This record gives sequence, structure tokens and C-alpha cells, in this order.
Amino acid sequence: MLAKKILKTGIDIDSRISEQIAQHRNWKKLYDEVGYSLTLENILEDILENKESEIRELIRTKKNLEDIIMENNDSDQREILRQRYFDGLSWDCIADYFGFDTTEWVKDQHRKALKKIHIECSCDDEDDFYAEEE
Repeated sequence: MLAKKILKTGIDIDSRISEQIAQHRNWKKLYDEVGYSLTLENILEDILENKESEIRELIRTKKNLEDIIMENNDSDQREILRQRYFDGLSWDCIADYFGFDTTEWVKDQHRKALKKIHIECSCDDEDDFYAEEE
């Protein structure tokens, strides 16, 4: 799996975690209100367990992605990866953040950062774990 593809799983991860927590709260409220029915109670318990599992998985994913990014010793490259994949910012927005008129430097640093990422993969095709620039 390509480094870029793995990092893309982090796009909007904070908002996805927040959404799952909000859904969990809504289901918990419903459970508290109608928990008197054994049939409904079992259904709602299953839904709550599923939501909690989804939240745990998103948090694990975010932690793993942050660990991957933190392995890079270049702070600018780390920030580019965070802004691109966690915040989903465009190249232009990232260039503005760093004070550049064009995106060339940002894209070059992004490319270098992706090449530094080594991801172990249990897939058959081990030819290319590094992302190419779009």
C-alpha cells in the first residue's frame, strides 16, 4: 500500500471521531430512555458497542498516522503532511501557511517526506510502498 494512500485515511479524522462520539451520545440517550424493554435494550447495547468500536478504531488510526509522521525529523515536512492529510488543505493553502507564492517548494517537501516513510505491509506486491506525486 502506498504511503500516500495510508496517510489519506487521516483526512478529516478529527471530525469523523467527533461525529462518531456525537452518534454514540445520541444512541446512549435513547438507550437510557427506552432501556426498559429487553428487546430494545439488546439492540441498543449492540449499537453502542459498535459505535465504541468505531471510535476506538478511528483513534488508533489517528495515533498510527501521527506516529508515522513523527518519524520524520524535518518539522516543515511533518507540518506539510499534517496539513495535507489531517486537515485536508490544498497545496495553495499550505504554501500560504509557509509564506510562498507558489506550491513548488511544498510539493517538493511533500514528495521528500513520502519517500522517507517506510510502512510495513503484508501484501503480495511489495514493489512500491512510496507514493508518487499526483
